[in-house]
This record gives sequence, C-alpha cells and structure tokens, in this order.
Amino acid sequence: MSATRPPTTLPPTGAGTTSDAPIRARGLKLPPPEPPKFSLTLKIFLAAALLILAALGGAIAISTLQARQIADRKIEADLKKAGPSWEAFQETRYTDLQRALAVVVTNPGFISLYAEGDAKTILDTLKTEQASHAKASFLVAADAQGLAFARTDRDLDWPGADLSKVPTIAGAVQGEQTRGIWLQGQRLYHVVAAPVQQEGIRTLGVIAAAFAIDDEVARNLKNLINAEVVFLADAARPSEPAKPVLAGSTMEGRGAEFLRAVEARPDVVAAVLREGKIVGPVPVEIGGETYLSYDLPIRSASDQLVGSVVALRSRSQELAAFRKIQQTLLWIGLAALAVAFPLSFFLARRITGPVNRLVRATEAVRVGDLESAQLPVESKDEIGILARSFRAMIGELKEKEALEQYVASLTMNVGEEQRAATLAGRTLAAPTTGAPMRAEPHVGELFASRYEIQALLGKGGMGIVYRALDRDLDELVAIKTLRGEALTADPSLLDRFKQEIKLARRITHPNILRTHDLGEANGVRYLSMEFVKGITLKHLIDSGQLLPVPVALRIAKQMCAGLAAAHEVGVIHRDIKPQNVLIEPTGGLKIMDFGIARLTQERGMTATGTVVGTPDYMSPEQARGLPLDFRSDIYSLGVVLYEIFTGSLPFEGDSPVAVVLKHVQEKPKAPQLVNPKLDPRIAAIVLRCMEKEAGARYQGVNDLYEALSRVTA
Repeated sequence: MSATRPPTTLPPTGAGTTSDAPIRARGLKLPPPEPPKFSLTLKIFLAAALLILAALGGAIAISTLQARQIADRKIEADLKKAGPSWEAFQETRYTDLQRALAVVVTNPGFISLYAEGDAKTILDTLKTEQASHAKASFLVAADAQGLAFARTDRDLDWPGADLSKVPTIAGAVQGEQTRGIWLQGQRLYHVVAAPVQQEGIRTLGVIAAAFAIDDEVARNLKNLINAEVVFLADAARPSEPAKPVLAGSTMEGRGAEFLRAVEARPDVVAAVLREGKIVGPVPVEIGGETYLSYDLPIRSASDQLVGSVVALRSRSQELAAFRKIQQTLLWIGLAALAVAFPLSFFLARRITGPVNRLVRATEAVRVGDLESAQLPVESKDEIGILARSFRAMIGELKEKEALEQYVASLTMNVGEEQRAATLAGRTLAAPTTGAPMRAEPHVGELFASRYEIQALLGKGGMGIVYRALDRDLDELVAIKTLRGEALTADPSLLDRFKQEIKLARRITHPNILRTHDLGEANGVRYLSMEFVKGITLKHLIDSGQLLPVPVALRIAKQMCAGLAAAHEVGVIHRDIKPQNVLIEPTGGLKIMDFGIARLTQERGMTATGTVVGTPDYMSPEQARGLPLDFRSDIYSLGVVLYEIFTGSLPFEGDSPVAVVLKHVQEKPKAPQLVNPKLDPRIAAIVLRCMEKEAGARYQGVNDLYEALSRVTA
C-alpha cells in the first residue's frame, strides 16, 4: 500500500479555521458545587492542630506525671530520714543541755546554798543562771525527796509539787543525770535533771532544766533534715481522743492552716498520738499547696504519747526546677504552635487545592466540557497520582469523542450494508453473480427454524455473512456460513470453525466480538454471533485521511484491551490486522475472527512449520513457522499501529512471499520519515513492538498499553 493517499472530500477532525466555521459551544455551565459545612481544608487544619495540641499536651502531661512521681519518691526517701535525724538531733541537744546544767549543779556556792536550805536565795541564783548560762525555759529546784520548792517561771507554794514519781526527777534523786520530754500546759519541753551533791556523795536535792520545743528548735531541725518541721502537743488526756495543738513550727504563719489540715485527718492523728505509729508520707493540702508529711510520735520520759514531730516537704518546691523547664518548654511549644498552625493551614490548602481542581474538572466532565477539565497537578503523592489518572481518563474521553466524530464523518454517506459490516472481516463486496447454492439461506426466509434472514452483509473467501433476527431471543445476530466450495478446497475449515467458536466463547470483553453458537442446517455449517453496526479499521484507514493522533491512540488502546483479555485466557489471535477490527459508530472497537487462533498449549492443526496468517502483518517467527506466543500478536499489532499512525504499511512487495521475507530480514522505515509530525514517543513504541526478536518487544500487552497511556499523560 502506498503512503500517498488520494484526496478526500471529508473534512479533517477539528477543521474550521475560517470565519464561517462553526463555533464549539461549551453548553451547560454549572454553578460551583455547594461548599461543605466543614471543608476538607478546615478538617485537615483542625486535625493537624489537634494533633499538635495533643502531642504537646500529652508530652507535658506525661512529663508532669513522671516528674511528680520522681519528686514524690525523692521526698519520701528524704522524709524517711527524719526519724534518725530527729533522734540524733535530740541526742545532741540533750548533751548540750546536760553540759550547761552541770555548770550550775557543780558550783560550790550553789551547793552550799542547798546545804543551808536557803530556798529564796536558791531561786534567785537559778534565775541568774538561767539568764546567763543555762538558757533554759525554766529551772526547777527540788529537795532530796523530790519535792519542788522553787521554779524560775512561776511561784510555788511550800511544800511544792511532789516530782518523785516523774522518771526524770526520780533518777536524779538517785544520783544520776536524767533526761526526757515533758508536756506542760500544751507545751513540749526537753528536760534534763542533775543531782546537787555535797562532796560528790550525799544528794542534797535536784535541779531540772526545761528547754522548750518551739519555733527555734523547729528551725534548727529544718536545717538538719531540709524539710519544714511542725511540733504538735497533745492537749487531751490519754483517755480522750487526741487533740493536737501547735507547739512549734517553721511554717511562718501557716501553722494554723497546717493544724486544720491535720484535724481533717483524724485517722492519722489517732495513729500517731494514740497508737504511736509512724505515718507517712501522706499528702496534706495547706493553703492550696500540696505537702507530703511524715509524722513521728513523741513520748515522755514515762513513755506516754505527748505529741509528734512532723516533717513536711512541698511538692511544688520540689518541682520548682522542673516547672521552670516545663514553662520554657511550654513557651517553646506555643511558639512552635504559632508557626505550626499557619503552616498546617498552608499545607492543608496545598493538599486540598488539587482536590478542588479535581472537583471542578469532574463537574466539567459531567456536562461534557472536556476542554475545561484542566488538571495542572504534578505532585508525586496520592493526589498527584489521582490527578494523573483523572487526566488520563479525560484523555481517553477526548480520544473516544474524537473517534466517534471521525467515524461519524466517514459513515454519514455510507450505506446501511457497509455500516453493518461484522464478523466476516473482509471489505464488503457486492453479491457475486450467479444464483447461490441451493442450501444457502435467502433474504426473507427462516433459516435453521430460528433465524429470519434480513440482509446480506458481505462475502469473503471462506463464507457469507447475513444479518438475521433470532426469533428465540428476539434480537439481531450475524450469521456466518461456511461455503461449500471452501469446504471442498480445505477440509480443515470446519475444524477451524469449531476452534473459532471454542476459543471465542472463552473470551468475554467489550473489545472482543462475542460468538454465540456453531450449528448446521440444510447441510450448511454456520456460526451465530453478536451483530454490531460499524466499519472495519481497514475501511477507516483506506478512507484517504490520515487518522488524527487522538483517534489512532483510542483505537490502539482498545486493541490492547481486547488482546489482553484474549491473552489472559491463553488465546493467541495469530491474525491481527485492520480487516479483523470493527469500529462502532459510538467509537467502540471489536476484535473479531479468531478462526485461526489457537491456545498456546494446543498442537495439531496449526503445528510448527505451518504458516497461518496475513503476510502484511505477520511476525517473523510466524513467517518461519516457529512456535508462537503472545508476543507474536504484539508484533502484528505494532504493524497495525505503524499503519494507523503513518498511513502506510512498513513493508510492501511484489508478492506475499516478498513481504514475508522483509518481515523476517529487514528493519522497518522509521515512522517519522513517513509522518514527520508523529510524536517521537509513539514512533519508539511502534518500533519496539516490531523488534525482530520477541525478547526485545513489549513482553505483555499491558506494558504496551501503559506506554501508550503515558503519551497522553
């Protein structure tokens, strides 16, 4: 076939550059879609913002909890050291107090006063010693029987109180230095007592020095244990419920608040002041601040529970350093939020912008305005993939529309019989002269007791095709009969017909012409199949007009889809050519005539060494009579693509044998030399399909389809 085409009177697709050319109107113009109540941008922004807030809040909450647990463990460990520290503190204080008291009781002048029994002078002397040396809260003087006769902080009637039952005084009467804790008037005292002895032998009496357990003592103990200290005295009788009163504190004006907090925990008070248990650490709320308290019971010299010493640590103060770090982190987090919020909004807009363009493009496609469906989205994420897929779909629709218009322009003046060409796979020819065989069906008669013959569609070398009405199914079908003379010339034709129906019925796909049944009536073998109005691709090529690229691409992709379906079930067509491709008025495509196809696993009729096919489209391995696989169809399809994109066949010769030899031995002329306007990408695809070695071609029709799709992507 020559590359030069005769001129045609049909206008090319898209023609109309003159002033009187028709103007393509867009038609419907829909209003923009109703905006959603919550846009995708807002949802993404809010999701990102909430995620950031949750992450920041979660980090702060977790770190706060962990810091609190660490602080509580450290406070507990430190407070548990308060017991030994308190004991060591008392030991040191008792030692200092006894040393100070020894200065008084060993003074010779003071001993002589005791010997003379001058109570008034003894009292005056004790007051002087109290102020200058002992620094005691008060001093008590008792005689050798333990009867008190002088006390520096109050007047005593003579004889005074009998202190001989008090362990501290009783021990001193026996000549020993003693010590202990007294509860006096809701106050607690450390008391030391020492005997006044003449010549170190005879006990003349006893001097007891009391030192208040007060705020000063609390401050000293605080310095030792690094905790707030509160001393509580029990103002109730032993038989009554405990009644704690404040004896000394480092709380600096908050002692009363602490006392109220203690009173709110009667279980703790009873455990310490009545059962003598060590309690803690327990949380105590004081003025809105949480402390952990550790309560130690205080016993008198007679082992009576008289009060408690409470060590406290503020959780807030323990977390102060962490709070500063946390505050810094919070400010940093807020600064990050200030940056992240607009950034998340910007990113949301970046994400939803292409989605909005997809929406607008979809609306344009919905009303048939393919030209306005623009998608300039090139991102590499899922949105970009969706946009490219959508753009490819629009390209497919444009190609389909172009093919429909092109077919319509070619078939406007073509007769009904030509538009109704079907499975015969041949250019329609007028009925041959001479009367048909007696058994051949006639127009208007009922064939096979089922098919009402309506029209003769065409004749070919192997049979005749009719349009008929299937009365059983009430639908139009095509009937292809096997000519008697063809059967005589080629006895294998019937077997090939059987194979055609067997293979074709295995394939169900929109781009494969559907075959119904194989039968015999009045000695005539026939094949019933789907009736499709349209023209063959060969007729489209021979129309004299080089196919527009969108039209050719649409045809190529549909052929790929149909062959993929056939290959999927193991069928090799073996005779791909334009005559076996039917184009519907709607732009649909049907591949037909699987009469010489065979399964890849089959042997027999078309065994190795037998050449079956059409020379112009035959693969090299098919020409050599070698075993075939799917790649043979890809070669033949490449020849068809060469023809529809350039308007000419790649190889021509004086005889079919010459053409076959060129397929085996020669490289095809570069498609751009035949059609200089051809996209180089398309030319490369065609040449790869037509590689002599099957391994150098596309290894599957799907790969070829993907390559064609990228041309319009």
